[in-house]
Amino acid sequence: MNFFLHINRKFLLFFSLTLLIFFMIIVFSKQISLNKNVTKEKNSKLSNVDIEEPKFAINNASKKINITAKEGNFVSKDEILLRKNVKFKSNDFSIETDKVVFNRNKQTARSKTKSLFKSEKTTIFSDGFNLFDKGNRIIFYGNSQVILK
Repeated sequence: MNFFLHINRKFLLFFSLTLLIFFMIIVFSKQISLNKNVTKEKNSKLSNVDIEEPKFAINNASKKINITAKEGNFVSKDEILLRKNVKFKSNDFSIETDKVVFNRNKQTARSKTKSLFKSEKTTIFSDGFNLFDKGNRIIFYGNSQVILK
């Protein structure tokens, strides 16, 4: 009888089980690494921003000032920190800056970052501002440059 034609059943069973376990380990390790990547992507999408693209308005008797930003975080019940491309726009003027604390109840805003005020015949560059009295008064802080046309 030829030895090559005679197959050892125990050896064949052991070899096939070993091969099956090896492939299962490879498949499970790939699945675990894919799950880790998906978890990392989900975590990277979460941010520390309370409000995305917030919009507010200051209303007074003579005008309405619209406030927009890219991000907003609650500082307290009434105060919101607006960040990234903060804009105040009304029919008379606009103010652009990067960081503003806006009080919803008092309808005031203050900033200690570089600010650009534009109106029809005036441009003001400043190191910050304080907007109060529902937008009727604005005080500019720090080194300010006023350009009159």
